Amino acid sequence: MNIFLPRSLSIVCTTLLMTACSGIRDQSEKPYAYRTEHSVAWNIINASGMDLYSDALVSQSQSKMFSRTDYDFVFPTVGNDKLNEATLSLTPLLQHRATGMSVEDWQSNGILAWIPTELATTPQAASLVLSDKIEAAVLATLNESKREFRVRKGAGYNDWLGKYVFQTNASRFLVVKFADKDAGCELPKDDYFDPARKNSPICTFYTSFHDAEKIVRTPDLIGSNATGKSYFIRHDGLNGSSLSPVFRNSAENERMNYAFMQQVSSHLPAWVILYLSPHEHEGLPAVAFQQGKVHFFFREK
Repeated sequence: MNIFLPRSLSIVCTTLLMTACSGIRDQSEKPYAYRTEHSVAWNIINASGMDLYSDALVSQSQSKMFSRTDYDFVFPTVGNDKLNEATLSLTPLLQHRATGMSVEDWQSNGILAWIPTELATTPQAASLVLSDKIEAAVLATLNESKREFRVRKGAGYNDWLGKYVFQTNASRFLVVKFADKDAGCELPKDDYFDPARKNSPICTFYTSFHDAEKIVRTPDLIGSNATGKSYFIRHDGLNGSSLSPVFRNSAENERMNYAFMQQVSSHLPAWVILYLSPHEHEGLPAVAFQQGKVHFFFREK
């Protein structure tokens, strides 16, 4: 028996089938409207769809200082004339406390990426592009100070339950273990966990992220690209990214982490954002790093 479908219905069915197979939604017809009353950092995570981390309210004079993007998280030394905690206190930005019982998106570190569609033809290829860019940035950071390292990367494991019940898509991970004399870290002899060294200083860059679920219009605050479209890698939800602390069991580990991430960011393209959540106990606010520049969350009172 032959079944004939109207042409319009056939086109709809074909479109739905292609969308289901590709697992990617094209939402590039929706531009992002920049909110001028908020900070660049706020607009970045708002464009990504994350739960928002509120802008701190500061005075006009403080606003002029925090609008600079050249803040240096490397601990100041004698003769260091850079804008850092020796010249600009971050205390006015530490005004927030977690509310409610849920874990908001902004309470964890992560990666946001708008991968230009001209660099990849599929979400999987886009993930490889991002992974390679991050790896190159981390290795450039380590090579600048001649630190030894070991790299491991690949695809994450996604079983039937994760794929069809929780609807998580494919993921990738990048692990870079390295030696650091100042942090007291030695390069492990192998890739396996050594229980005998669990309390010793550990220096490891680790990130994981999932394939893009949608194509979006590239926000102006990220920059322009040839097609004006990007594969979007998000930080929130089951298919969100993660970015673990680099330095563990070391003194000043959070400050060292901020400094390291800023250095890595300086080697990344503008379309990769490293988001660090607030660490108020260490006196460190939430920040968004873009090509080494620091975007603080603030607005004038």
